[in-house]
Amino acid sequence: MGDGLTTLALAGADLSGVELTGLAIMSLIVGVVGGIVGIALGVVRLPVMTAVGVDPLIAASTNLFVSVLGSFAGSWPAILQRRIVFRVVIVIGIPAIAGSFIGGLYADLVSRTVLLSIVALLLVWSATTMILRATSELRGKAESHEESNDDPSAGRGDLTGKTIARESVLGFGIGLIGGAVGLALGVLRMPALIHVLKMRPSLAAGTNLALTILVGSSGFTGHLIRGRVDWLLVSVIGVPAMIGMFAGSRMSGNVDPTKLRLVVGLVLLAVSPLVFYDAFWG
Repeated sequence: MGDGLTTLALAGADLSGVELTGLAIMSLIVGVVGGIVGIALGVVRLPVMTAVGVDPLIAASTNLFVSVLGSFAGSWPAILQRRIVFRVVIVIGIPAIAGSFIGGLYADLVSRTVLLSIVALLLVWSATTMILRATSELRGKAESHEESNDDPSAGRGDLTGKTIARESVLGFGIGLIGGAVGLALGVLRMPALIHVLKMRPSLAAGTNLALTILVGSSGFTGHLIRGRVDWLLVSVIGVPAMIGMFAGSRMSGNVDPTKLRLVVGLVLLAVSPLVFYDAFWG
């Protein structure tokens, strides 16, 4: 077992300097965008890593930990700007943590093709829904004006028995799939926070980053127990992700809520083909 862990820990050494540099630059750019929209965007990093030859299970564990690092950096400006609703983090995070840990622990028993195909289909559905709603609001201005009111108590999450039950089941399922394939899947939680819990996009963005820290850490722990960790890749990709998400998160509070929602939808739609590619050819 010791030899296996040593081999895995040095897996990143198989990549060339150009490939490692490219991954670092990619992670920085993705981090900035992710910080703005409140999503770690591991769905972009994961297929890029497998495309350059990183083992899928190593890519999964690395991607989860990088999502945690980036979200941690991005959450700090969100905390200072009071854009994290901690009661939502607690209620929604507990079942998601459990699902992510189980998924990460038993990732080698699951077909990645099936799981990633499900993720890609959900991404397309989520993206289409958010784009249609955002464009509708931009045309009619009424809902957009209501979203941007200055009442600090507005849009902080409609936690009723029904929404809690729905989000708990959904959170566990998303965590289970994400932990197995190496994605925190904030891209799927974000639409639920906005449309099911009726959160303002800026608050949903900060809250989603905090949830990603919990869910990503849990899934990574499952992979860590199995010895599937590449610390070289974690450092090369993680540091730029932290810098990018910190910078992006500082911009997020100043972005128009409806336009932010549209950006999130477009990002989801843009990355869904990458997930389809990774499912069948990654």
